[in-house]
Amino acid sequence: MNSRATQTKSLIIFAVMILLFGLPDKIKAFEGHPFYKDIKEAYEDSKLTYDSKPERVLYTKLSEPKGVFERSGHGSELPKPRSAEEEQIMVQTIEALYRQFFKKVKTGGQYCPVENIKNHFGQTPKERIGISSRGYYRLFVAYGTLNVKLEDNRQNNISKHGYGNVYYIDSLLRFVESNLAGAFFPSPGPMEIPEMQRRQGIQDLLQMFSPTLTIKELYEGADPKRLDGQS
Repeated sequence: MNSRATQTKSLIIFAVMILLFGLPDKIKAFEGHPFYKDIKEAYEDSKLTYDSKPERVLYTKLSEPKGVFERSGHGSELPKPRSAEEEQIMVQTIEALYRQFFKKVKTGGQYCPVENIKNHFGQTPKERIGISSRGYYRLFVAYGTLNVKLEDNRQNNISKHGYGNVYYIDSLLRFVESNLAGAFFPSPGPMEIPEMQRRQGIQDLLQMFSPTLTIKELYEGADPKRLDGQS
């Protein structure tokens, strides 16, 4: 067999492999996302099926935003689903992410090394909140490591693509992180939520996503003078 025939045969075999198995580089690109393992873990913990269907939706590229704020990746607006199936996957992913967060609070888990909090914000959790154990420490570490890892992802996306939220999952994570910040670590401002209303919001979150966790346990060890971002 001459070299031309051999080359043609190799191309045919390669084309058949692509049809049968898909493009391996595309899968590797998904696995390279910093939250790839977290998402799979969240699905498993929620007893949801994680296969090519949610993966296809979650790692769909968003349209490139035009406005400066939208390009920054700080916005918490969800992408508009294009089908009922896509909406269902988005909702179940958000719910799984909430459950995963509260599980980390309950067990002392984190999204990245706790040392990264000081690298980003200049203070260790203990320096910031005055304790190094108990419920409020676990809450602070779970949220802090989520925030740091998400910020790293945002900055990497801006460096590579020019905007912060590149995939659907980036926006879903930002949405969850923003709501957690509003519930537990709100920034002072003109639109402050009354304490009773915020407490009820926290209670609703726990009831939906972590019924065995109580508000008392969440704030165990917290110094009231240091709550809500106050020094």
